[in-house]
Amino acid sequence: MEEERRQPTAQELTEYARKLAQLTARISQMTPAQREKYAEKIAQVKHRVSRLTPAMRQAYNDELVHLGLLDAQEGPSRPAPAVSPAEAYQTGLDDQGRADEEAARAAKPAQVSAQQEKPQEEEEPQEEDAADVPVLRKKGRKGCLAVLLVALVLFGAVCGAGVWTFNEVDGHRGRNSVTTTVTISQGSSPLAIGSALQESGIIRSARAFQIYVRLTNAAASLQYGSFQLSSTMSYGEIVQALQVANDTRDTVTVTFPEGNTAVQYALRMEEAGLCSAQEFLDVANNADFSQFKFWSLRQEDPLQFMKCEGYLFPNTYEFFVGDDVYNMVEKLYAEFDAQFTEEMYARCEELNMTLTQLVTLASLVQEEAGNDQSKMVSAVFHNRLEQGMTLGSNVAWYKEIPDDNNYIYDTLAGPYGYGSWNAIPTEVGEAYDTYTHAGLPVGPVSNPGLVAIEAALWPEENCEYLYFQTDTLGNYHYATTLEEHNRITQELEAQGIRP
Repeated sequence: MEEERRQPTAQELTEYARKLAQLTARISQMTPAQREKYAEKIAQVKHRVSRLTPAMRQAYNDELVHLGLLDAQEGPSRPAPAVSPAEAYQTGLDDQGRADEEAARAAKPAQVSAQQEKPQEEEEPQEEDAADVPVLRKKGRKGCLAVLLVALVLFGAVCGAGVWTFNEVDGHRGRNSVTTTVTISQGSSPLAIGSALQESGIIRSARAFQIYVRLTNAAASLQYGSFQLSSTMSYGEIVQALQVANDTRDTVTVTFPEGNTAVQYALRMEEAGLCSAQEFLDVANNADFSQFKFWSLRQEDPLQFMKCEGYLFPNTYEFFVGDDVYNMVEKLYAEFDAQFTEEMYARCEELNMTLTQLVTLASLVQEEAGNDQSKMVSAVFHNRLEQGMTLGSNVAWYKEIPDDNNYIYDTLAGPYGYGSWNAIPTEVGEAYDTYTHAGLPVGPVSNPGLVAIEAALWPEENCEYLYFQTDTLGNYHYATTLEEHNRITQELEAQGIRP
């Protein structure tokens, strides 16, 4: 630790002030709730700012101007603090020493099973000015956003040591570089991968690496195997290296469109020769994937047909031929876990909806729209839910009509369901029927894409419609009353374009 106690150079002092300015900019974007949550940490940042020397204060203000967040002529003048530059800088290093110990305790061995639970991260701050920091006049550029997000999630570690954190993520970790081969076990979580990197001397914080991977949505693309890495590599370069599979096995690429059901996913895997449809469904529904945050937040109703429905994220994936089915399903779940952000979880709380309810609503929006009308369709569903109405969606109703994109008929009565229409238990059919009972179906009716999920979370504002229907030309028709809805229906019939 003697090397950390040396006198800081002028460049290091300037860099420290710059990073502190970047943290100040992020603080200014917090919501009131986040400001309350991070009150103690915000106070620490303000304390660091107050201790800046005139030269460091100038570098701090210059960085805000550079980011376009502070007019050049508005840089506030402050009296010189009763501390030396070295003392101001050393305060940050002392804080980091404590934070680094906490990060080391958080790291876990890399040889973990796929069932290891994934810790929850903090939410990303968004808006609102923080008290006693320079007034920001306009929205700044993103810059190294991933690095800043890691810094804010690790707030306690960063408040007094911004230089350390930014250098860690950027690959500036000291004079003595290390180059070695790191082996990542199959099924390792991002935290386990970070632990392996930390133990090998490539990085200094497994926890920071885990958060970086999550915030950059890279979890689903990380491979396992042996990788030649250096401690001079940035987190971005390390992730890029870990995305290149060095396994010599053949691979198969499979694309899952938005709105496919779990059964359709399984059939695509079978058609690709990767596994049988039944094997896929057995693992997706019955195996343990508690390493992902969303897993423990799902509601498992006894009447729900498939637990996996709604969480198999639609995308294009590359699978190893002959790989374990668990690893294949894990790729799909990892993508959902990466795509469903902390902001989305916070929005669920604002809407007073559980994760299952939100994904169920998104699946209906996906089937009824899945296009530029998604937010409007979502608004209609939200309005009906608020008024205690039935949703009345034909994609989930208890009618024996072929070719109607009806989950009950196509999936529950299908070969991977109950086998026939008459074999569907009445209580199960009714639990999915959006015509016979108010509220949402008991579970999702497809696997929605990001557009539908975001529409379910943020529906069209100032929408008072309670009804909608489409015509054979792909147009959407909205109404506020049943009378108006019936009139539109008659007009569509008269024109011969009612579905």
